[in-house]
Amino acid sequence: MKTKTLNPLKTLPLAILLILALSHLPLLAQSPTFRDVPISHFAFEAVNWVSNPENGAFMVGDAANNFNPTRNLNKFEAAQIYAMAAGYRHSAATLSPAEQDILTRSFETWRPLLDDIAAEFTTWNRTVDREISYLLYRGIITPDEAKSFVSRTGTNETRELLTREEAVAWMVRLVGQAPHAQAVQFHTLFRDDAQISPQYRHYVYHAREIGIIHGSGGYMNPVAHFTRAEMATVFYNALSGPTPEQAAVTGSHSTITGTISNVFLDTHVTITSAAGTETFPIAQNAVLMIDNVQRTASFLRENMNVTVLVDANRQIISLVAREQAQSSSQQTAATPAVLDEGFVTAVSSAFNTVTIRTQRVRITGQVIDDERVFYHTPNTVITNGGLAAKFEDIQIGDIVFFSYSGANINTLEIMERERTLTGVLADVRPPDNQGAAPVVVIEENDGSLYEFRVLSVTEITRDENAVNWSDLRIGDRVTADVEHDRLARVSANGERTLVNGRLNEIRITERNTEISVTRDDGTTFNYIVRPGVYDVYSLRIGMSLRIQLDSREVISVQNQSNEQAQNVVLGFIQAVRADNTIVVVENQGTTTRTHTIAVPTGTPVTRSGVTMSTSELRVNMNVYIVTTAEGSNIARSVTVLP
Repeated sequence: MKTKTLNPLKTLPLAILLILALSHLPLLAQSPTFRDVPISHFAFEAVNWVSNPENGAFMVGDAANNFNPTRNLNKFEAAQIYAMAAGYRHSAATLSPAEQDILTRSFETWRPLLDDIAAEFTTWNRTVDREISYLLYRGIITPDEAKSFVSRTGTNETRELLTREEAVAWMVRLVGQAPHAQAVQFHTLFRDDAQISPQYRHYVYHAREIGIIHGSGGYMNPVAHFTRAEMATVFYNALSGPTPEQAAVTGSHSTITGTISNVFLDTHVTITSAAGTETFPIAQNAVLMIDNVQRTASFLRENMNVTVLVDANRQIISLVAREQAQSSSQQTAATPAVLDEGFVTAVSSAFNTVTIRTQRVRITGQVIDDERVFYHTPNTVITNGGLAAKFEDIQIGDIVFFSYSGANINTLEIMERERTLTGVLADVRPPDNQGAAPVVVIEENDGSLYEFRVLSVTEITRDENAVNWSDLRIGDRVTADVEHDRLARVSANGERTLVNGRLNEIRITERNTEISVTRDDGTTFNYIVRPGVYDVYSLRIGMSLRIQLDSREVISVQNQSNEQAQNVVLGFIQAVRADNTIVVVENQGTTTRTHTIAVPTGTPVTRSGVTMSTSELRVNMNVYIVTTAEGSNIARSVTVLP
């Protein structure tokens, strides 16, 4: 896969907070990707870069092929983009098992915090919990920042927009520059320096020093908001490789000898030498020799002695490093422990060594696959399932989480290879368009969620009959035998029931539709309607329904009401007005009705389960609108239909 090397230290002065002159961005030899970002647009190259699948496609357009460059981003939308840029993938099958475990571990670690926040705010977007957990796990956002995604004034809740200073801080952390930002000496940079929040000032200053931002007219405008085009330019400046003009620069080379003091993202290395401390980007085609073996940058470690050759752009084009194994008695506080995860590929009792293969996903989506030998010492602590284990318990194929100093293992945790789970089927996801395996999500009895791939050899039964994965139903009681991230066999049991109740809400997505029903006993439950089972567009809020269920999935629906509820509008948008109203045309049989609906700021707007802004509503969109009351022309919620 073709990728560009991360280069936050590039010298080309691209301004991200003002409209760039066209001459500063060389045009791509291609047609515009989006209708609303022509070649003449200041962010043309940046938008095409961030939407290119070769670079991770972490910012994309809408179904109408618009990028919406002038729209601001709320923090939930921004979290999805930053998470994808940092390596998060919605399809676990695109990651190694170790990386998949990181997704699960990050969610389990931070779910209690997000549960507490969601309990406080009704407008918290739970569909982004996993991305937010991943950002928290990676240290790209802080818990306090997560708590700021929604604010409340009186009884009104608002999903907050991401400010410029927050976006810059997230970006500096994402590219691994946070330690360097903390050491920045403050000096006058912008005319509005005093407006930059103290907790973000060092991030903003460092971002300016390494060329990610430049300001507009001498101002930072720290609490203003980023448009999508400006956000794309931030990512382009921070993550793209050298421009053709930079690559063509020639000049003298220089040799630097010193000690590695920091390595981050496998793309940059900080070296302390007689001339001082400096961070260098590693050229994509650089030759790296480590202990006389050609390696990738993943093998670089702090405190290695190193000699590098840098070009005129201060990029490392060749590197020679050496590391000697240390005994535990030689290890000191100057050799910090490093945490990692991977697979055991070899175990040697004769030499007390464990060979571990690690896999990482770089920001641009490239998978880095490395293998390294580590030494087991008398002080190494080994556990298996939380219990003390021995060196002899380590087996080839084990997934391990470990810490090490130099070449010696400090701690090693063996993940359970085979286990049995009992719980409820929480979700079933079909293969994606790239051929990834189907995924089942099991909620264990203690509330923990786990994702497993369904293989061609997976044994599946439901009600004691052999079935396909697509015959499983959300809500089934299941017992599953799993190995790492794979589903070996699963036994499911469903329950068919009849439910009478009143329809409260319909949430429509591309894959499933969820309806909320208050049953006759006063309890409210959510049920799944898969595509093709029932025409949910014929339903109206307030209808009295009789529902046939298979576990939590709807098999059939009968309308028990004699009249239709009147607080629903289903039609297409004819006009969008500046006073926060939209004109919707509704066709009911041979009758056409026109409604003028007020959509106040903060009204929940969703499309395919993803939260949108009211400013994203466009002419000709099909919408399902629930009003505040019968006969009301004020929207309570708006769903944009596929």
